[in-house]
Order: sequence, then structure tokens, then C-alpha cells
Amino acid sequence: MKDKRILMILNEFPPTAQSGVQRGLKFLKYAVRQGWEAHVIAPKTPIRDTLDLTLLEDIPPEAKVYRVAGLGLKTTSENKMVSARFEETAPKQFYLRMFWALVKFVNDFLFPYDKQIGWMPFALFKAIRLINKHKIRNIYITAFPYSAFLIGIVLKTIYKDRIFWIADYRDAWQFAPMMSKYVLPFRLSIITKTDDFVLSKCDAAVFVTETILNAYRQKHPGLSSKFRCITNGFDEEDFVDLIPMNFEKQTFVYMGKLHLNYGDPTSFFTTISQVMKEDYQVIHIGSTDEVIRNNLSKNSQLNYKYLGYKPHKEALRYSAGADVNLIFLSDDSASENVYTGKLFELIRIGKPIFAIGPKKSIIQELLTTTGMGRYAWVADKNQIVSEFTQLLVDKHKPECNHADTIRFSRQELTRSLLEIFD
Repeated sequence: MKDKRILMILNEFPPTAQSGVQRGLKFLKYAVRQGWEAHVIAPKTPIRDTLDLTLLEDIPPEAKVYRVAGLGLKTTSENKMVSARFEETAPKQFYLRMFWALVKFVNDFLFPYDKQIGWMPFALFKAIRLINKHKIRNIYITAFPYSAFLIGIVLKTIYKDRIFWIADYRDAWQFAPMMSKYVLPFRLSIITKTDDFVLSKCDAAVFVTETILNAYRQKHPGLSSKFRCITNGFDEEDFVDLIPMNFEKQTFVYMGKLHLNYGDPTSFFTTISQVMKEDYQVIHIGSTDEVIRNNLSKNSQLNYKYLGYKPHKEALRYSAGADVNLIFLSDDSASENVYTGKLFELIRIGKPIFAIGPKKSIIQELLTTTGMGRYAWVADKNQIVSEFTQLLVDKHKPECNHADTIRFSRQELTRSLLEIFD
């Protein structure tokens, strides 16, 4: 008989908000729906300063949640150390630049993985107690933060074949965008070696895209039998009784981050403002660098409205009411292989999607396959104008085959995850 007990270590967990929470939370929700006894280890206090109390409603009452205190450091929306990387936000004084460079070095030395590493020993101790008490075999650990994988390494060392550990990569670790550019060499070496060790110790590694999986497969062909691809997705229940926002003018909505770390989209907004022949607005829900927010807000011709973070279902109402939903990627090779966290929810909403990013992208392929939108290279203003104009001319709701989208439902994705434990 199949063992249906599972221990899930979820460092990003409600009421902590933002897109990283959704994947583990939805796996938990539908694992319980499919008859599994779920035990969850999560931080006692939120790890970010952005909260969404509505996400607590998705935690199944049957799940046993253990909130563990620790020494992890909270992540803030504004990070001066990150801002110091960029010319637009770096201090003007030389001595301040040197100061933040030193801070960066000390940070990388003290926190080679991430700032949640101080929570991990406490979570590990709790995991050992739960495994022993409840005879749990199935272990699921998701990252970011990647220091969570250290728990899996220790558990496999202690219990060996008595547990089956799935390491769930929500992003590539050693192959993450701009990793080699912004991470100091000694820290990158630690990350790479630890990442390789995780793959050697886990029983299965799950990646969110085939391209990330293939990058790891190319480096570790002997471990490829462990690798699986389970994308992000959408929860059908999030759309029950969802009432779209009603806008008085043509409205384009972007949900997500606008950070210099991922590229400055100002040129896109400027390009679109030059071709629009009727009144419109661009609504941004999420977070942004202050410099980008100021650049966009001070130019009234761009019609940019920043609303900040909104509870998950409220954000979906904005996208459901949009004429076009927007996706922005930076122009780099790593972004070619990225599915944004909101992509599959936007596909489920069914409104046209316009995406810009690198010259080639797996998002471009998915939009073409599903017929859900158009794509342009971020550096090609003529292509942006052409593709965006054509999207507006079409003026019809995309016709997406239901079979093309049902595979992205959280219920189906959870079924695929649990099958790995067989």
C-alpha cells in the first residue's frame, strides 16, 4: 500500500506573500485533497515584509502546520545593497560605493546561500522529530531559499533510504539569471558545489521548465533519471466567482516585479505611448525599484499607475478586467528559459497577453502554442510596435484549447508531483 504521509518544508509560506509562496501552498492544498496526511514546517514569523492574509485560507485545516522560530533574517522590499549595483541607484560618493562593496563582500561571506540559513537548524531539528514520531518517508523541500536544501542533505545522511526526498527548484540555482555577474567568485563556487551535492543526495529533483532541467542534465548526465519537470500553474478555484474589474478606458495590466535587476522597461512604455491613438492606462500591481517607479510616474504621457501589492484574488480581478496583460523579461540569455510566476494564471484568465524579453524565449513558444498572445524582442522597438499594434487590431479573445491549459492546473501538477513518490 502506498505511504501517503508527507513532510513539506516550506520557508515561504502564508502569510508571507509574493509569487514564491504559491507553488508549495498549492501542492499542499491538493495533496491533502488527494488523501495525503501532510505535515508542514514553516517559519514562525513571516520572512518578508509583504503579507497577504487571504492566502491563509488556502491552507487545508487537515494539514498539520508546525511554525518554527529561528534566526533567519527578514527580506525587505527595498534593498540598498542590491541598489548599489546599478549606476542609477548607486551612491554618488566614492566612499559610499566602497562601503556598499564591503557590505556586499561581508554579506556573501556570512550568507553564502541566503539569509534564511539561520532558520534551517531549527527546522532540521523539528523535521527529525516529526520523521521519528510519525514514521514519515516522503519529504518535499522547495527552494528558494536554497539553504532549505541543506536540511535535505542532512536528513538523507541520517535516514538514507528510509526517506525519499524531492528537491523542488522554483528557479535554477547555479544557472540563475545574472548569477555570475553579481555573485562574487568565492560565493559562486560554494553555490555551485552545494547545488551539485544536492543533486547527488536527493532522490528526485523537480524543475519548473524543461530548459532548466536540460541545463542540469547536460552537466550531470549520470543523474538525469532523477530529474522531472513540473511547471508552475493556476488554481481553478481562484477563478470561481471572480468578478473582473471594470475600467473606463483601455487598460493594460502588469502583475509582478519591475526591478533594475531584471531590466528597465521604461523604453517599452515610451514606445507604446507613441503608437496609442486613444486614451489608455497601464496598471502595475506588485513591486518596483524606486528609480523605475519615479521614471515612469513623472512622465504623465506614459499613463502609468502603480498600485503596489494587492491580495492575490484582487490582483486577479485586475488582470481579468484588462484589455491586455503584460509580461516583461530582461534581455539576457538566462531569461530565455524563464516562465514568470503569473504566466499560467494569465493564460487561464484568457485575455490577450503581450510579452517582451530576449530575442528567443520559452514564453514566446508557449504563447504561440496556446494562441494566447504575441511576443517581441525588448531591444527591437519596431517589432514591439508591430506586434503590439497587431494584438490590439485583432480585438478578440484568444481561442485557447482547454486541453492545452488543463495540464497547468495545480490539481494536475500536484498529481504529477505525488506520483514521483511511488
